Amino acid sequence: MNTKKVLKIVITVCIIIIAIDQLSKFLITQFVPSTVGNEYFGIEITENTGMAFGFNSGNTKNIFLSLVVIFIIISFIRNQREQLEPKVLVAIAMALGGGISNIIDRIFRGGVLDFIKILFIPNFNIADLCICIGWILIVVFLIIYTKKEDVLKTEK
Repeated sequence: MNTKKVLKIVITVCIIIIAIDQLSKFLITQFVPSTVGNEYFGIEITENTGMAFGFNSGNTKNIFLSLVVIFIIISFIRNQREQLEPKVLVAIAMALGGGISNIIDRIFRGGVLDFIKILFIPNFNIADLCICIGWILIVVFLIIYTKKEDVLKTEK
């Protein structure tokens, strides 16, 4: 796939995810009380200064670590752009867009605003959801690709 098409897909998906995530956080902080719902489902505004699930909370190096991961993902896209299918690019861009949106929070809020509460899962936000879905899709596509390669090898 040519570089312009790759950039268009990745940038478009990233911008959409960042816009939806940042808008949702703005709307939640402006118009919703800090807790809505019950102990199982609802909105509960929390700030996460750590990484995923609050790991490494309060460490100022979290922004640096996040930037390193994002740089690695961008390098991967740049180096593999000819081999990547659009659906894989969308999955990667979902993880990338979510990560960038959470970095925006870390820089401007001092931590990531989480507000979705579901059962016993730690609170999360739309960016977190996109990151998780993106990585799950990447793994699924990798499994499918690996199985296709195995079938091709056995046919030879």
